[in-house]
Amino acid sequence: MNKTKTKHEKLKEYSFRYNRNGYFLIAPAVIAILLLSVYPLLNGIWISFLNYDMTKARASDFGTFAGLKNYMVIFSNSKYRNAVANSVVWTLVNLIVQVALATGIALVLNEKLKGRAIFRTLALLPWAIPAAISALTFSALYDTKIGAFNAILIRLGILKEGYSFLGNVGTAMPAVIIANVWKSTPFLMIFILAALQGVSYDMYESAAIDGAGKIKRFLYITLPNIKEPMAVAVILNAISIFNNFNAIWLLTQGGPLNSTEIMYTYAYRQAFVDHKFGYAAATSVVIFIVIAILTVIYIKMISSKKIKRRRL
Repeated sequence: MNKTKTKHEKLKEYSFRYNRNGYFLIAPAVIAILLLSVYPLLNGIWISFLNYDMTKARASDFGTFAGLKNYMVIFSNSKYRNAVANSVVWTLVNLIVQVALATGIALVLNEKLKGRAIFRTLALLPWAIPAAISALTFSALYDTKIGAFNAILIRLGILKEGYSFLGNVGTAMPAVIIANVWKSTPFLMIFILAALQGVSYDMYESAAIDGAGKIKRFLYITLPNIKEPMAVAVILNAISIFNNFNAIWLLTQGGPLNSTEIMYTYAYRQAFVDHKFGYAAATSVVIFIVIAILTVIYIKMISSKKIKRRRL
């Protein structure tokens, strides 16, 4: 009898009548999410299956169902394949460099240093600077006439005259990656530093007494203790890097000669420059699938961490 009553009470707790006020309170947020997130997503998926080229708006087949035509066109397009390859390079190189730098900076800032709080604040400043300001700063640094990079390289004798880092195919992508690494590394560093602060100093002291050096302490104490939160942070950062449109568009707009064109800039160009919304929507759906896969991995990692904590 008590068990039946308990089940009935649990069902009652989730009923609309019992939680009417609560449902009314969250209704505006739910409606906003549906209108601003779900509807545009579903509409974009639908447009990806339509003949929606605004340059051919008067054509008889405009707005009609195209099936997989848009997907076939973009996958057969060499510029799109180049954008996919650039997206992979952009994400992997950024991720590897940022993980290495963020880990090194976090290890230093985790030490008992004088003025540690000041150094931590300074390390976070690049992340706090708006993307537009960051892009303008690096545009000035890379400038052929007044840029600091050119001035230093000319003084060292490496260059004889100003070199356009953002205007040459061979150096445009590395130049943009450097700018993005400077801007985004603090985001990852925060997560790693938080994980490091959860490692007990007693473990380091015991290892030091046993004669373990800094490298061994890092490999056998630090790394095993931070690998799980670090893995979660890396996946989250990979999503952030893959989603990063501003860094490339503000510095190179995908140029020169599409050398920095990634999937996001390709989709933007198809939609708002070439006005081929069907192709842009198809590209956006592919981007959504990639992000969805990374998000599922992230959620599974978070869930597994919660399960392990409950078991402990």
